[in-house]
Amino acid sequence: MLTQIKLTNFKCFKEETTFPLSKFNLFTGVNGAGKSTALQALLLMKQSIEHDVLTTELILNGSCVLLGSFDDVRNNQVSRKNPIFFEFFYSDDNCEKNKLSMRYDLQPKVDAMSLTILKVGISLHCLNLRKEKEEIEKCITYDVESKHRLLLGKGIILIDNDKPMKESDPNHIYAFKLNDPDLGYIAKREKINEIPIYDFSFNSNVDNIYFISADRIGPQEFYQKSTLSEFPHVGTKGEFTVNLLDKLAQELVNKTLCLGDDARTLITQTQAWLGTILNPLTIKINPLKVNILELLIGDFKPSNVGFGYSSLLPIIVTGLIAKPGEKIIIENPEIHLHPKAQSALIEFLVKVANTGVQIFIESHSDHVLNALRVATKENRLSPEDTSILFFATNPANNANDITSILIDEKGKLHKKSNEGTTAKIPKGFFDEWTNSMAKLF
Repeated sequence: MLTQIKLTNFKCFKEETTFPLSKFNLFTGVNGAGKSTALQALLLMKQSIEHDVLTTELILNGSCVLLGSFDDVRNNQVSRKNPIFFEFFYSDDNCEKNKLSMRYDLQPKVDAMSLTILKVGISLHCLNLRKEKEEIEKCITYDVESKHRLLLGKGIILIDNDKPMKESDPNHIYAFKLNDPDLGYIAKREKINEIPIYDFSFNSNVDNIYFISADRIGPQEFYQKSTLSEFPHVGTKGEFTVNLLDKLAQELVNKTLCLGDDARTLITQTQAWLGTILNPLTIKINPLKVNILELLIGDFKPSNVGFGYSSLLPIIVTGLIAKPGEKIIIENPEIHLHPKAQSALIEFLVKVANTGVQIFIESHSDHVLNALRVATKENRLSPEDTSILFFATNPANNANDITSILIDEKGKLHKKSNEGTTAKIPKGFFDEWTNSMAKLF
């Protein structure tokens, strides 16, 4: 699981800034304070892998985000010569002592439309497979030379294109043992006997990220058929939802997510959840021509049942197809939804998180927050399962402040700090209802 992101010199974050993460993550706060920035670092990784799975650069403009040029993503208070730093921290779900971080030093390419990965720093803390009680710590930094490529997706690997990967070669790279024997972390060996075999079942899964933006497509008259990608997803705007639902209609979903006694198929459970969160209506997909699909909700076209159904459908389908270890990022899941539907949607996403899928939500809705509080009080989430980050601007030093908020076992909110927790919640954190009531009464 991804446990932290650290950013330096990236957009509004000049100083090294840490974003603590957990199973279910809620990013909230004032507009323009950096909520999207941490998530964009992940999305840059995803779209760069889509561009080239073996890459030495991050693509600034791709399938997920369009960030412009290097000058658009560089903090405007630092020199162009200063690198941007991304660092991602992971833990092994099977062993809490196994931890790893990947630090990237990034500078612009000649055309400044992508970021060159100059160095990759790997810090590893894990158990020695040969000696179970022995713990090992390693810090290794690689200069990314032309002969090296980076496989960013499945547990990052440096590959020397001039030589085959051989464990017996003391001057070559060495793969840490993973679930997939062909993939892993690597360390350049100086002496073959000094590096033991590591037991660290890690997969970054930065290629398997589902991203649903706030700019979702509305109801459509017809939907274009297309071939599913190797990693099937609904599309950034939900544009592939109907096509995916048509192709995978009979796929089985996780038992944990199934409602009622009906079939476990994707189409049946999508209909069940759509009816639970909104109003019970059937879903029917009709192929009209070779390359055209028609979606009917009940007996109506989507445009005749309100925007809520079209906005909600890609989120439900994504939650039902996501696999353990994968990540879902949703911007403003609450758009076009009634408060009761917003709460019900979060109940669904909590269930998804409990299957092993890591959830990231950017939201301004107090109904989203309160649904997480209820889930914690009802023991569907533990206090440690949720990370709430509140983003605000500080006029005093022209910087962005990030406050970590804890939900305790009773559903109450506390501000987290290095000294512990306090009941004092920062000004601006979902307090507008209280402010308005004070004016009215």
